[in-house]
Amino acid sequence: MPSPEEFSCTCDTGLGWVFGCSRTGASHIRAGRPCEDAYALWSGSSGAQPCIAFAVADGHGDPRHDQSRTGAALAVDAAITELVAFHRSYADGNIPRQQFRAGFKTDLPRRATRRWRELVVQDTRERVLPPAPVPQADVQDQNFSRYGTTLIAALVVNDSILLGQIGDGDLVLVRPDGSIEFPLPRDPVPAGNETHSLSSSDAHLLWRTATLDRGKGGILLAATDGISDSFNGAESEEFSIFVHSLVDRIHTYGTEAVAAAMAGWLDRYSTVASGDDMTLVWACITPEEIQPDVPEPATDVPASAWEGW
Repeated sequence: MPSPEEFSCTCDTGLGWVFGCSRTGASHIRAGRPCEDAYALWSGSSGAQPCIAFAVADGHGDPRHDQSRTGAALAVDAAITELVAFHRSYADGNIPRQQFRAGFKTDLPRRATRRWRELVVQDTRERVLPPAPVPQADVQDQNFSRYGTTLIAALVVNDSILLGQIGDGDLVLVRPDGSIEFPLPRDPVPAGNETHSLSSSDAHLLWRTATLDRGKGGILLAATDGISDSFNGAESEEFSIFVHSLVDRIHTYGTEAVAAAMAGWLDRYSTVASGDDMTLVWACITPEEIQPDVPEPATDVPASAWEGW
């Protein structure tokens, strides 16, 4: 898991760039708690077919979930492993697109959930955990609950964008014409701040998935809920303004310059708004048929560009 004090990136010149940044929330800093978010990025190819994969997780943080920081790190590990394995299994077999997409919707929730549970079991065997804060009769279920986390996973390939999510957080696709798409429905949990979790016994049934045409590309953003909570929710006008402003700055100043400034922005939002941990990953996806060279990102940005942000 990248340090909360850093950002990281990976790219494939045929598909685009992907960047990530994670920051410890202001309320966590005051309480002496670590960042409980995690993200992971990967790019490569199989059978001469490139792909970009990324994952974002948000550990629940409640005292009942005292190992959720580790749970989030294991979740993004599991997601990347299964996304890459899924891509390779279909790329090597030259599977038709519709079968590839259908397989993603069917297989990813089951495979990623199973992989996460295996990693949790391994971690509990390798570490001496403190007593459970809320003991349960079923020790195995208790351990999974202690590692509870949400998860967002995305796979970009030659002609498709494949998305999966369990729990809260936001996935947003901004097309080149400026239109904003929310490819997945909201987490349908009605009660307060509760959310679906990888630790649920039926977690593989609680995922939402979507398959999109890569088409003209765009900018795909995945964020933990600390960000949208700072803007009155993902459906608010304030969040839409934030998304459009971010995309405008990427186009104007380049991806690397925006990535370098992201840590300061997220710190400010956490301080003046939600107080929560914040993680943002964004992929600049080039068009499917016309694949221009990715321009060298700008790095010299006037200070006035960030004022009011």
